[in-house]
Amino acid sequence: MAREVDDIVLSSTLWSELRSHLLTTNDRPGSRGGNEQMAFILAAPNVSASRIRLVGHELLRAQPTDLDHQSPSAISPNGQFVATALTRCRREGWSLIEVHSHPFDSAPHTTFSSIDWSNDRMKMPRLASMLPEPFYHATMVVGQNSLDAHYYQRTISTIRPVQQVTIVGSFSEDSPVLHYFPASSSAAASVFPQDARHDRQLPLLGAATQEALSKARVAVVGLGGLGSFVALELAYLGIGHLILIDPDRIELSNLNRLIGAGPDDVGRYKVDVFRDLIERVAPGVEVTAVAAPLLDSSALHHAKAADLLLGCVDTHGARLSLNHLSIRYLIPLIDAGTGARLGTDSLEAKLGGQVQVVAPGAGCLECRGFIHPQRAAYDLAPPELQEYERDHGYGTEEARPSVIFLNGVVASMQVAETVRTFTAASARKAVNPKLVMYDAQAQRTFPAAVRYSPECATCGTDGVTGLADLAPLQAAFQAAPTARPAFARASLS
Repeated sequence: MAREVDDIVLSSTLWSELRSHLLTTNDRPGSRGGNEQMAFILAAPNVSASRIRLVGHELLRAQPTDLDHQSPSAISPNGQFVATALTRCRREGWSLIEVHSHPFDSAPHTTFSSIDWSNDRMKMPRLASMLPEPFYHATMVVGQNSLDAHYYQRTISTIRPVQQVTIVGSFSEDSPVLHYFPASSSAAASVFPQDARHDRQLPLLGAATQEALSKARVAVVGLGGLGSFVALELAYLGIGHLILIDPDRIELSNLNRLIGAGPDDVGRYKVDVFRDLIERVAPGVEVTAVAAPLLDSSALHHAKAADLLLGCVDTHGARLSLNHLSIRYLIPLIDAGTGARLGTDSLEAKLGGQVQVVAPGAGCLECRGFIHPQRAAYDLAPPELQEYERDHGYGTEEARPSVIFLNGVVASMQVAETVRTFTAASARKAVNPKLVMYDAQAQRTFPAAVRYSPECATCGTDGVTGLADLAPLQAAFQAAPTARPAFARASLS
């Protein structure tokens, strides 16, 4: 059976620019909101075992000189505008999303007109014959309050609906980073089965949030002191699908902080232990366990299928990998970390952590200074190079102290942010700041300001946002894992 295109994923920046272009009004009497407008989106595929997502990268706005015809009820691009877009698709590997507006339509279920359908039935098979796989071709229509989308399934020569358009990123400092817009032709009344085990949390979370959690795919990367708490808390909350990624086996020294693990688990893969535990305490949760590092092809294949990434890692290399996965594939990342500095005669002890959200428009871990380039390079280097560096005194630091109560607090903050993210996606409410610090000694949390840097080599204007499968993460890191700006480090440790 052919895999379906599940959704179209756009950054908040691209979506804002697209809506502004499509729904611009004019002052002509009787225009009913202005002429139709159109644009092309150059998109990259995100193909995984479970679904296909079309990830928007670049917006090509149709200007008046790019059109053969334009009115309040119809629009037609000229051959040159189409040829330019298709040439880039052929030469650079992009897929194409055609978008036009119905500015006159304020209904809750905007959909394609009979003319739209006639045009798509004619041109979609033709383009499929011109551009080979993995070229995907989708069209989208946007009204004032709703939208619709479909794509051409070349395997069965049929136009198929796209389930939804997903917007990832921040519109303002405190705005949500995840928005779902169901496509009109796919929207159906949701029948959400109530589970009695969640009765006590429903008054707090609400039915819409509980349903969003039950449908969500969440990847937990790292199952140490933080990740073990996070995975179990999400299972108890009723998350739909947990993807657990960690290459390590349980060691005796882990048992002071791995919730649910015991002496008999020493030597077993962490992901296997927690898969078995979750299947026992929350049998309704689907669990995928991957005993491999994130840059392994099997781990990446599952991680990029997630709706949300949760970083529970303790190395700069792993954080750099997660940061790029998030920005390249437009998957929001909630990263958490803990730190401890032992007191000395000249320095007081520090104990705490932080939880932060990474998404387009909100900045990333690199431009915020949370990744040390040299340490990341060491973490991502091949074993023989790491051995050489250790022989010369690098990478020989002692294991950092870790205590269960600190992990528990920061992990719960991370899970709470996860719930807020899905609450906002279903109800479009404001959320907390993108970076929250925890001071364990003062027993308080406080928000910290974050700023998006357009110059950032990763999430900036000329960065890697939305490249998805056209720029494989493994190839990029093997080519130049340290080709990043050397931002100052900021952490508690």
